Formats: sequence, structure tokens, C-alpha cells
Amino acid sequence: MAYTFRAAPVDLSQYTLRSIASPKGANTLGARAAYESRKMYKEVPYFLNLPNPIRSLYDKLYFGRVDRYQNGILIKCDTHLLKQVRTEGENVFVLNFVADAFEDLRDHLKRVADHGLINTDSFYYELNPVNGLERMQNRFPVFYKTWNTRLSARINSTTKGKMRVVDFPSYVAALLNYMDSGVIQMPITTTGIVVSNFSTPMIGGLSLELAGVNYSIDKPKVRGYVLDSNFRYFVRAARKYGFYVDRNGPWKLTADVFSTPMLEYMLPYGVTKETFFDTYYNRTYTLDLDNLKRNLKDMYNQFVTDHPRVTIRSSRTVACPSGELIEKKLRRTASAEELEELGEVYWLDLYFKLRAKEAQVGFTQYKQKFSTVVEVYKSLGVESALRYINNEIKPYLYSLKVGKIPLTKASGPIRIGTVSDAPTVVVGAQDMAPGGSGGSSY
Repeated sequence: MAYTFRAAPVDLSQYTLRSIASPKGANTLGARAAYESRKMYKEVPYFLNLPNPIRSLYDKLYFGRVDRYQNGILIKCDTHLLKQVRTEGENVFVLNFVADAFEDLRDHLKRVADHGLINTDSFYYELNPVNGLERMQNRFPVFYKTWNTRLSARINSTTKGKMRVVDFPSYVAALLNYMDSGVIQMPITTTGIVVSNFSTPMIGGLSLELAGVNYSIDKPKVRGYVLDSNFRYFVRAARKYGFYVDRNGPWKLTADVFSTPMLEYMLPYGVTKETFFDTYYNRTYTLDLDNLKRNLKDMYNQFVTDHPRVTIRSSRTVACPSGELIEKKLRRTASAEELEELGEVYWLDLYFKLRAKEAQVGFTQYKQKFSTVVEVYKSLGVESALRYINNEIKPYLYSLKVGKIPLTKASGPIRIGTVSDAPTVVVGAQDMAPGGSGGSSY
């Protein structure tokens, strides 16, 4: 197959051979040193005259997490779509056709090495993956437990806050207010989580890590992998079987799903370029509302269980001229049926607000936009309304996030609370007060 080669960057004379062979980039460096070292790693043509690597922290930041139309995607739970890769003591799964392609690549490398065409004393001689698909579904409970803990602490931090939350709608109002405060910068919807820095490209089932190396340190990438005697053969062979090698981690392979080799590996499973996304993934916006209803119900009910009593104080009145009125109530848990009775318009309004807030987009014309959502819902149904909301949010989300994270960052799980989002984009004055009607290419 034809290869695409990356041309050498201009003016590499500013770098020494020693610095190129032993880049110093690491997250522990100061701001100036980090900028210079990351800039060098980005510019040096380590893949000169080789097939293009995947640049997972630049133009392919969302590879495996969005479809061709930039909709968030999440792998389906059907186990027959996955296949285990042979490893030494690890349970590593990827999409079925990716596993087939990898097994053929691994056999090819071992075969040519055993025939003396490449070295057997090389990391790339016998490939042994240590990580594959990471189930994002397994992480969601951690998010909502964290949300519940932080929101509960926020509500109980003031007397006024405690008095206001007496039922589910007032709990939701507190949630929206908390998000507006900017204190917590963490997504809450399924789509928001999937396309954020709190997730990882490994959730797509398209990638295999051949080593558990820290992505944030540049020196091992070059010394241990790029300068490996088999590296250049490995990159060419990987491309022959439809894989990209990751420039940010040369121990990581990612399937180029619409390359000719990968399309051929899909055929035995009855999958084509046109059916790929529908076969393996759900669009996250189609999952958002049901997940949101369930998770907010669980959060609220846990809050009620932990804090069942509320004391409501009011100032002296004609009825009680001698002092304040004190009323003690018991908060009630909410059932799924009670929340459904709030109506789809309520939930669509809440969902639109949450998506906008987690993307940090403020719409001045929110009321008009939401009236369109209602019209779409009444004419075409809930899923069409969700699609409309998704299309309204995603242009701002992706244009803000691409390239906004450090050059080298571990692709493993990111601990909640460590990531700051980009500044709010105001698309017109804020009209999103709590309780109001506003508020990858493949």
C-alpha cells in the first residue's frame, strides 16, 4: 500500500544530537524548560521517511472517542464484538478485527526476525500487549460518587444552602448553581465525560499498549523505542497491517479503521466502512438522557439517605412576632416514576443546560434555542431533540479542547480533580440561571 511520509521540520540546527537522542521533556520541569523540551520533541522528525504516526495529542486527540461527525461514541457492551489478544498473564481485549490484525502483525515480526532479517534482541521482536480496551462504563460510578460527595458538601456548607434543598428539583438547582460557581470543573453527562480529559483513547477498543511506560517522560520514548534497532521496520510493518504507531508513545498501536488492511480484516465479520460505527458503538448523546435520569436519581437519593432532615428557618412575621419560625422536615427519596412525571421538556432543559455548562459555553439566546428544542421534540421525538442539543454544543467543545493539553500526558486514567477546562465561551448575555428556561477524523 502507499505510504504517506512526513517532511522534516525546518531548522533543526538549534538542537544537538545529544538532546535529540535524550529529550528532557517531563511534567516535573519548570514552565520555560517544559516549553522548550516539548517543542523540540514535537519538531524533531523521529519518523522521518516512515509512514505517518498517529499524533494522539493533536489532530487525533479524539480518535476512538468520536465518529466522523464528531459525535461522542462509546463501545457497545456486546461481548461478541471483542476478542482477546494472546498475552503473558494479561486479559487484553480489543475489537475483534483489531485483534486479528495484531496477531498477524506479531506473527510477521517474529517470522522475519527468526529468519535473520531483523534483530531478535529488540523490544519489537515478540510483541506482548499489556493493555487494550478500557471500559468507560466501569468508571462512571466513580464520577457520580465524586459528584455526590462534592455537591453534598457544597449544599451543607451554608445554612441557606441546606434550607433550599428540600426535594429533587431544588437539588438539581443546587447542582446547576455549583457548576456556575466554577469550583468544580468536571463533566456530568455521558458525552461530557467521554470527550473530556477524564477519559482516554483506550476506551475505543482500537489501541494496544505494548508496554506500561509513562507518557509524560520523553527520554524513554527515544532511548528505549525510537532508537531500537527494529523500530523503523516495525513502523512500516505496522502500517502494512493497518496500524498507526503513536508518536507520543512508540509502544502503542492504534488501528486506522478505514485503511485498506483494516477494512479487509472487518469483512469476515460482515462490517464495512459504512456500517463500522453502527456495529461497534453507540452515539453517546443517545445514552445521555436515560443515564442522567438514573444517575441524578441515585445521587439525590444518596444525599437524602445521608442527610434526611432539613431545618427551615424564617424571619419573624405577623404570625410569629417574637422570633424566627423553625420548621423541621424529612427529605423524601425520589422514585423513577416521580422523576418521569417531571416531563421530557424538564429533562431536555436540564440536559441542555448541563451540556452547555460542562462545555463552558454560555448562550445569550438560550430561550430561543430551547424553544427550538421543544419544537423538535414535539415534532420528531426525544432522540431528535437530543441530536439537536448535541449539534449545538459540539462545535464549541471541540474547538476549545483540541491541543489545549500538555504535549505528553499519560493516556491512562486521569484522577478526578486534576484537569482544568478552558475558559467559558460566551455565545451571546448569560441566560441560564438555575430554575429559569436558560442557563477525529477517521
